[in-house]
Amino acid sequence: MKMDDTASVRRAPRQQRSRQTVEAVLGAVPVVIRREGVNAVTTNRIADAAGVSIGSLYQYFPDKRAIFAALHERHVDEVRGLIEQAIAEHGSSLPGFTRALVEGLADVHAAEPELHELISADVPAGPLAFRNALQATFERVTSSERILFVLPNLIESLVHGVAQRPTLKNEAVRTVFLYLESCRAA
Repeated sequence: MKMDDTASVRRAPRQQRSRQTVEAVLGAVPVVIRREGVNAVTTNRIADAAGVSIGSLYQYFPDKRAIFAALHERHVDEVRGLIEQAIAEHGSSLPGFTRALVEGLADVHAAEPELHELISADVPAGPLAFRNALQATFERVTSSERILFVLPNLIESLVHGVAQRPTLKNEAVRTVFLYLESCRAA
């Protein structure tokens, strides 16, 4: 979570103990989901799972949507890191880069699918921001308008779909490669 993100945090944690409280709150959301399901996520249950008082939670987050926004920001940072790693390792090879990116993004999204779905539903700008990030990423490795138009949307859809069905990750990668092959053939 960014410390200057005032849209999602009431008070920025400055001391180590405060940062630990914020991390405990953020880490408690998937715990509540695993224990009780998505519909049971409330600030009281989050505070309980985090081992903090509801007052402590409210010092940093005005409501659960603010918690979801902070979790979304954490997810965005993880995706950015994955994108940078894929570019560093495979930037000169569109197929290698694409495979690393799709596989990595599928793994990230499949790790906590219920949490990801909850955050996506409550942070409406999330999928659009994800597509825009993919667009900017592919602009770094190709100039093909056709690829730049289709690939970010295709990958965004496939990755979010694979989050619910991780066994289909290889099928998602294959689909993206079939699209790239059709571009080469055209």
